[in-house]
Amino acid sequence: SSKQKADLQEKRNTLYNRIQQWRGIQLAYTPMVGSLLLQPSPSIDTGEQAVVAEEIPLYLPSSITASLLDSTKDIASKELRLRKAQADEALEDIRRGRRMITGLAQFKKLNICGAGNKANTRMRTLYDRLQRRIQRAANRYRAARNVLHQLDPDGTWTVQFHQLDAIDIRGPGRQPDDPVRVSKRRFEQSWIWMVNRSIRDENTEEEFDDIMRAEWAKMLARRDRWEEEYQLVIEEMRRTVAYLRWKSVWWRNQVGRRVGIDSAQYQGLRAYAMRQADLLERLAESCITKWVPALSEAGVVSDWIEKRHPLHTDPRNDSDDEGEGDGNDIITESQDIFDSYSFDD
Repeated sequence: SSKQKADLQEKRNTLYNRIQQWRGIQLAYTPMVGSLLLQPSPSIDTGEQAVVAEEIPLYLPSSITASLLDSTKDIASKELRLRKAQADEALEDIRRGRRMITGLAQFKKLNICGAGNKANTRMRTLYDRLQRRIQRAANRYRAARNVLHQLDPDGTWTVQFHQLDAIDIRGPGRQPDDPVRVSKRRFEQSWIWMVNRSIRDENTEEEFDDIMRAEWAKMLARRDRWEEEYQLVIEEMRRTVAYLRWKSVWWRNQVGRRVGIDSAQYQGLRAYAMRQADLLERLAESCITKWVPALSEAGVVSDWIEKRHPLHTDPRNDSDDEGEGDGNDIITESQDIFDSYSFDD
């Protein structure tokens, strides 16, 4: 959408400005990068297209040539340590996400199974959100491992950080969504659960409990909101019918209020008022006729549904002498119906 494109462009502009501010610090520690910055970048178009900030090369020690890397060994060692931490943290995020998916499956099995499409859709949405989070962590891990391979191909990090394939993102234990289904006897745990961890995850269970509590609270709020909306719709129906009937009575009360006019004007005003009253009465009756089947099917029984007798009288059948008496009876009856309703805010 237009808003999403505008938000993306704003983020790109912010990233571009941060990169430009960081260039000064980079040149202070790695001055040899200056020659690389003078080269035309394929990611920056000189035409009418805007700069794609996410594709601007940063020229970190891991991305420069070997000849230049010899003069930046100290900076390269710092990046090596940072990439190890990035890979370890990404693995922890993957394990945390998989634990949450396991708990989510158990929660759904005990509480949501067979509860309807809406509840299952909510769980599916949460599941997809966790999967996207795991995928982002996997991408970070692969990027960090590629850099480690460039900086130190045969380092000790190879014992802990193996190549991560899609089949490795599974567990703990056997799961229904595992890419490969094997028997219990041949089941092998993924290596991501058996490597040494520099970050302990004692809080994973508590974090999952917090997420499930929040999800349960949101589901409870949605259920209460649905019930409230259900009651509000019925109340809006009742008030609509009550207002139409009251407005019809109001138009009938306008008959005879004008004084000092001739007979032709009186008849014209009276005909207009009675026509408006008749139109509103028919509209109220039409609403009830269309709403009653749905309300009856839902088991809704209300007094205003029972009071659906028409208030319509044809003003053309009223004479000058008889019309006033009939109109007063209708007005009295309609006013009694209107008074029986409450319009509490």
